[in-house]
Order: sequence, then C-alpha cells, then structure tokens
Amino acid sequence: MKIFAHFCRLLVGVIFIFSGLIKLNDPVGTQIKLEEYFEVFAQDFSGMAAFWEALVPYALYFSIVLCSLEILAGVALLVQWKLRRTAWFLVLLCTFFAFLTFYSAYFNKVTDCGCFGE
Repeated sequence: MKIFAHFCRLLVGVIFIFSGLIKLNDPVGTQIKLEEYFEVFAQDFSGMAAFWEALVPYALYFSIVLCSLEILAGVALLVQWKLRRTAWFLVLLCTFFAFLTFYSAYFNKVTDCGCFGE
C-alpha cells in the first residue's frame, strides 16, 4: 500500500508540474480565459458585477500566480514539503477547477477552455 501511495504522490506531483508549465508557457491565453470567466460571473451574479469587473485588469497577474502556485504545489508534493498542507491546497485547487468546469459545462458559458490552443 505504501508503494501505491508513493506512486500516486509522484504521479499527481508530476501532473501538476506539467499542467502548470503548459499554462505558464502561455500566460496570456490563461489571462483571456480568466477574463471570460470574470465577464460571465459579472453577468450571472449581477450583485457582484463591480467586483468581477474590477478583477479584469489583473487577470494576467492572476494567471501567472495561479500557474506558479500549481507548479510549486507539484514540487512540494514531490519533495514531501509540508505534505498535509500541500495535499489540502491541491484539493482546494482541484475543487476550484472542478467548479469552473462544472459551471461552464452545465450552464454552457465558457465553452472553450483554451487548453489546446486556437
């Protein structure tokens, strides 16, 4: 069982590093997708429209920070740095992305994730 857990930890760490590096390779593409989500949320949650619209100019910064955190979390998982906190952070990150994916699919909002280029 320990070997399986070790293998899973390594696999998840490598996946997060790879995913973060792919996104960090094109931070503007991630920025564009974040801006689309901010616009959709401003329309769908009109009570917080000013908040979502205020985030649009900072989408590139969010893009870089989000991708960097993804890479750092993957590395932290590989080297077993604060494993419990790292695991919880990865669960939160996965939950965040799962929510965005669900929202996009269920309500047919942002239909292209930009994952595979144009």
